[in-house]
Amino acid sequence: MRCKGSDIPLKAVLFDLDGTLIDSRRDIAASANATRVHFGFSPLPEETIGTFVGLGIMNLLEKAVGSKDPGRLMEAHAVFKNHYREHCVDFTRSYPGAFELLDGLKNRGIKMGIVSNKPQEFTDLILKKLDLWDFFEVAFGPEATVNRKPHPEPLLTALRRMEVQPQEGVMIGDSVVDIEAARGAKMLVGVVSHGYGEKEILNAADPDWLVDSLGEFMEILS
Repeated sequence: MRCKGSDIPLKAVLFDLDGTLIDSRRDIAASANATRVHFGFSPLPEETIGTFVGLGIMNLLEKAVGSKDPGRLMEAHAVFKNHYREHCVDFTRSYPGAFELLDGLKNRGIKMGIVSNKPQEFTDLILKKLDLWDFFEVAFGPEATVNRKPHPEPLLTALRRMEVQPQEGVMIGDSVVDIEAARGAKMLVGVVSHGYGEKEILNAADPDWLVDSLGEFMEILS
């Protein structure tokens, strides 16, 4: 199996999670706003919270509560995690075409992994609750490596675990963070426009593919 436009056999696909395979915007916003309310702030629109997503939970919380104070952030972290643990799949669902794409890759013998900046606890929990867990040989949250995306280390570590070379893999995400991580790892990269990244910004970052739905990767990766 080869990627469209490539002479190198495809052996593995790495996926981001939030905004790529799952639409988690509403539940993340609810937990971020519960944290804001805890500190006496009014809730923010989902769209605003969405702009905080991509670089990890502490970056999100810094912006959500408007503080970098370590003590305040530790408290915010505890509040967010307690709320999100109970409500992380209230509204979160896989995007249309996700199961079809994953089934298609699995049937072709392509190895798959998750590389996310979502905390490992919630990465594992949501994959299991949404019946996605069994598709993946590896599922990395940011705790899996010293560096998180956009550093290439998580991608390279996942590929080594899967015994695949970077040129034999593709990264699929929804943000410039994913594009930069893949470029650093010397991987091909495709992004979907239905997630947290703005289409114009994604296009300017020059991914190998920019699509509007996961189903489009069925042909690209054929």
